[in-house]
Amino acid sequence: MPGETSLDSFVLRFVHDTGAGEPARGQLPGRPQSWYGMIRHVQSNRERQFTRWSDALAFIAQFVDLSEAPNEP
Repeated sequence: MPGETSLDSFVLRFVHDTGAGEPARGQLPGRPQSWYGMIRHVQSNRERQFTRWSDALAFIAQFVDLSEAPNEP
């Protein structure tokens, strides 16, 4: 009997703030950024803003055991 398959989906958005007019929606207050990302876990609809990839990976790790990921060649 084959093992169960677990599925977790994420949506990534990258927002570039050109600096003209109002700050971009969701931009961290007091921290001018030229870009930021938003990641959403589709199944739970939870979302997190990030400016470092490590923060996005930490969010993913709440739902997926990244220790079982294959090593890159």
